Amino acid sequence: MKDIALSNLFKSVQPSPMLQMFEAASKHTGLISLGIGEPDAHTHPSIVDAAAEAAKAGFTHYPPVNGFQDLRIAISEYWREKYALDSTPEEVIIGAGATQAIYMILQALVNPGDEVIVPDPCFTPYMQAIDYVYGVPVPVPLKEDDAFNMTAELLESCITPKTKIVMLNSPGNPTGAVIGMEEALKICDVIKKHDLILISDEIYEAFIYEGEHICFATLPDMKERTFTIAGFSKTYAMCGWRIGYAIGPKKVIDTMKIINIGTTMCMNSVSQKAALYALKNCEPQVKEMVEIYKDRVAYAHKRINQIKGLSCIKPKGAFYIFANIEKTGMKSVELGMKLLEEAKVITIPGISFGPNSDNFIRISCTIPTEQMAEAFDRIEAVLGK
Repeated sequence: MKDIALSNLFKSVQPSPMLQMFEAASKHTGLISLGIGEPDAHTHPSIVDAAAEAAKAGFTHYPPVNGFQDLRIAISEYWREKYALDSTPEEVIIGAGATQAIYMILQALVNPGDEVIVPDPCFTPYMQAIDYVYGVPVPVPLKEDDAFNMTAELLESCITPKTKIVMLNSPGNPTGAVIGMEEALKICDVIKKHDLILISDEIYEAFIYEGEHICFATLPDMKERTFTIAGFSKTYAMCGWRIGYAIGPKKVIDTMKIINIGTTMCMNSVSQKAALYALKNCEPQVKEMVEIYKDRVAYAHKRINQIKGLSCIKPKGAFYIFANIEKTGMKSVELGMKLLEEAKVITIPGISFGPNSDNFIRISCTIPTEQMAEAFDRIEAVLGK
């Protein structure tokens, strides 16, 4: 047969530098990874047991397309009790991870040519998802001097008549930035002034080391225009269970149910029951894990600033450090490959997270401190003190 033709959308798609780094790493042995953005802890045994019991009890059939009602009720209660977000189960939809929830929102709202503002740096799939729905991603270059926080002034400067959606992520990946209340209120004023929609990715809401987490949907007159994104991957060490969710206006949530039918049909039944158990029973384990990551981030911050050519600010949340590499004289892919080949350490090039982030690398603090120490010793041997 003749060569299979890819769609016009995907003809020019290239693997991200992050994927290239992991593919290059697969050819090496003896590596230490500072690249993976997931907890090193296994899912707590009690959650696994709850999943097994659910399967034995017969929860192996199709669930509702928007997710089991008991899980949606529990999610509503969690956000109401913790952050005073008043929502109903009908305003919640379960996705195959938070990433899919974001994608369904974009599918429901974005027309070709609509502009979607994203922070630069940002979680890599944001811009991919916008491209896939024929939107136009508009990266806002965040400044290290502002602790990589979006500001109302920066946001205002990027808005055009074509702007429809703003995407925020606090605590942030890859920077660990946490937006404070004063700036959050100013940002919301800009969003309301221009009648925009906000997708607020709050997947790291439990990982706060300084300040407090702000749920944007609870700020004045924001609920009707805000989608709150969260999930179980980070907070409960359940990345492989693929359970995330969106909370937002019912009209759009109902449309997302229709989109879901044409994509995944529904979310994994057993994973949902595991998530329900986690949400109701595992807060002590979450607090313990957050303290571990707080210590790891503090250690990594100290070590990175002792290595020649590297520097970083201390993150206020999440479990990443976005290290400045400008003084090495290398860009992020070049340095990443050098560290992979000479130090046997995996890092993620900053260019993976946005076009203006090539002077940085992301370091994940998701391995035990002893392993991080060995990784930084190796990097130090290559770059010097």
